[in-house]
Amino acid sequence: MIKISICDDNSRDLHHIAENLRTYSSLHTEYGIEFNTFSSAFEMLDSFAKTGSPDIALLDVCMPGMLGTELARDILRCSENTDIIFLTTSADYAVDAFSIHAADYIQKPYTQEKFNDSLDRVISMRQDRTWLLLSCNGELHRIALEEILYIETIGKNRVFFLASGKKLPVRMTSAQLQETISGGEGMVFCGASFVVNLRHVRCFSGADLVIDNGALIPIPRRVRSQLKQEFFNFYLKEAKNRC
Repeated sequence: MIKISICDDNSRDLHHIAENLRTYSSLHTEYGIEFNTFSSAFEMLDSFAKTGSPDIALLDVCMPGMLGTELARDILRCSENTDIIFLTTSADYAVDAFSIHAADYIQKPYTQEKFNDSLDRVISMRQDRTWLLLSCNGELHRIALEEILYIETIGKNRVFFLASGKKLPVRMTSAQLQETISGGEGMVFCGASFVVNLRHVRCFSGADLVIDNGALIPIPRRVRSQLKQEFFNFYLKEAKNRC
């Protein structure tokens, strides 16, 4: 089952998106899609506090009281596993939208085909995602490997820094860490204390890596050339996969 939530303050647009989703659901009964609709960001957040966050959120951007980009940040603080698709009349917020790793940004008006293509891609991405189970403070957390910004060794803990802003300290050995991230595309060791996710590296700045959340990860001199090559190869492969 896939849970989808829609938020748009324009009642006509809200109805239109719901009809788009009904059409899509009828073509893909195998997903068991369930969805609900909200006319305000605050209404949506209140519902999530009671029922939990959806797998996918379809959000307008320009809404009174709270922009869709602000709503998305609040959603992701609660659930880093929700994929965000923006549907809006304005292109002005695209940069901000993708800075929070929105899955897509669709301008209105759009076609049913464009809507279907976007959901096809996002659902396929979710199915291909690598999920990890991490034990932290007596709780089990299910997180997507792609949502890890970096991992830092602090004492006996491996602290997982997530795109949502959460930090999960996990007791594990070096061997257990290796096993946990094995096969994870883009996960590379940066010295003895850090593992970085190349998809969240903003740039190289001198002797540091700049991560999407602004963190600076020091690069040991002995691995700088190798890490730059891995960064280049990773994004070259990403670009080819999108073609």
